[in-house]
Amino acid sequence: MKGARDIRPVGDGAQPWLIAGLFASLLVCGGLLVYGSGRGFDLTDEAFYLIRTREPDGYALSYQPFGYLLHPLFSLAAENLQSFRALGFAIAACAGALLGAALPSGRPRRLFGLYGALASLTIFFPWIVTPSYNSAANIGALLVLAGVFSALRASPGAPLAAALPSSLPSALSSSLQIAAGLCLAAFGKPPLFAIAALAVALVALAAPRGRTALVGGLVIGAALICLVLPPGQIAVLVARMSLSQHVLGMPNTPLALPAKIVRDWLAVPPLLTAAALAAAFGLAFRRHRPATWLGAAAVTFSLAYVATIVPDAIDGEIPDFLGLALVLLAAGYAAIVRPRPWPSRLAVLVLLATPAAVALGTFNNQWFQLNFSMAFGFLALFALAAADALPWRRAAAQALALAGPAAAMLLAACHPYSLPASIFDQQVPITTPLARGPVLVDPQTAAFARAADGLASGRLVIDLSGTGPGVAVLMGGRAPVLPWLNPATPTWPDVVWSRLTPQAREAAVFVGPVWPAFAASQPARWFEAHRAAYCRALLPPMTFWGEARSLEVWRPCAQPAQPSAR
Repeated sequence: MKGARDIRPVGDGAQPWLIAGLFASLLVCGGLLVYGSGRGFDLTDEAFYLIRTREPDGYALSYQPFGYLLHPLFSLAAENLQSFRALGFAIAACAGALLGAALPSGRPRRLFGLYGALASLTIFFPWIVTPSYNSAANIGALLVLAGVFSALRASPGAPLAAALPSSLPSALSSSLQIAAGLCLAAFGKPPLFAIAALAVALVALAAPRGRTALVGGLVIGAALICLVLPPGQIAVLVARMSLSQHVLGMPNTPLALPAKIVRDWLAVPPLLTAAALAAAFGLAFRRHRPATWLGAAAVTFSLAYVATIVPDAIDGEIPDFLGLALVLLAAGYAAIVRPRPWPSRLAVLVLLATPAAVALGTFNNQWFQLNFSMAFGFLALFALAAADALPWRRAAAQALALAGPAAAMLLAACHPYSLPASIFDQQVPITTPLARGPVLVDPQTAAFARAADGLASGRLVIDLSGTGPGVAVLMGGRAPVLPWLNPATPTWPDVVWSRLTPQAREAAVFVGPVWPAFAASQPARWFEAHRAAYCRALLPPMTFWGEARSLEVWRPCAQPAQPSAR
């Protein structure tokens, strides 16, 4: 195609503005992450990640295995939070570079490799920068796709069965990438692992000349998983997770998960629903003239949604469906451009489908979860732009692909998810909870940490406030059975309470005010009946998910805890 000849290798006459924009955006995203690596401590999600990372086996109920994967990385970082985060950034960038360079688009590999590194940094949007199951799953998906595309790389226009055989070193490289990705997916999000392993196996059956690398990836991946956790312990963990998910009533069963996906779509704005319909029909009828108009409609609806969220973003609200809008925009653009070589077309479709696979198994809205997987949408957009024959449209798409990651990460840095203030306001040093070394936090978090310090030293904490597990950690206590009574799980307090002895219940420290969803729970009713036996300590206001909360700590009056010196 004409557009395919307009982009040449870096350093060999490539468009200067494209290269300059790529490096500028990479500098913005990388600079923000490096600057913010030692700043901010989220008492909700990030505290949960660190609790599980430090003690993968620390709680009776376990429904996520990511702690076993991240614990060695945390030890490698000497349990230093800033180093731990920086390692996560570096691993993500490397995985993105591998996928970008492996895209079967016939374009300069170095250019796409650099862009892949840039796009991959958006997996830390909306500023969840501590390694987690989300980042592990996204990096795993990046690596699996990189390995598969490398194994099947073919000349432009070649059919699948005619994929060129790889040399042994490149086949081994592809296998290792697939294996590492499967291992990350297995411990990050098991549903993604099942999908990825099945997909690799099916591709191996369909592509004889890439079969060695693909099957090798499956075999080496199984070996890597067994290195993280011995087979006997894996069986025990799977049984434990299955029991935990049943006891906790989680919607990750084969029947409940599809229902949740459909139910969650009801919250998607009408503009994006219209974009989804237009993109779907445009891709389905891509060989007919209406496909271009349907694709243009999908792009228009997606951009219109983005325009509606700009005022809220300026006011500090993270958009709920930005990732979904990006995927639908790229899907509409794919219906317009319609890349002809099968590898380019198939690669784009796989990139567009991956965020939904990564999102499976979440408490959040399924489609909101695509915010954590924008790397795939940006890569699809960049690859499509390179295949666009119209110079003005190609330039517009490339400009959006370059500016988008920087804009997204700047928005996240200014209005970080679950932090009371921007990363530029994190200036007060405190001792890092759950890790070593200092971390800079905002004044509100610093005041809250000082007031909470030692209020529950060595005791069990029943936190009914619906805030986050970091509260008990700052108090020096420990949550029983589960590290966190998530506010979206009204039945969990009863599960925890049923597993405590009468003595443990009477000695526990309670945190309130009680979250409305927990008000009818057994521990809430028990505490209300015995409130007179407890003494209250008020904590200064603290912001959780954009809402200021004034928490109360209730301790048995007969045994007051003494704050420790920090």
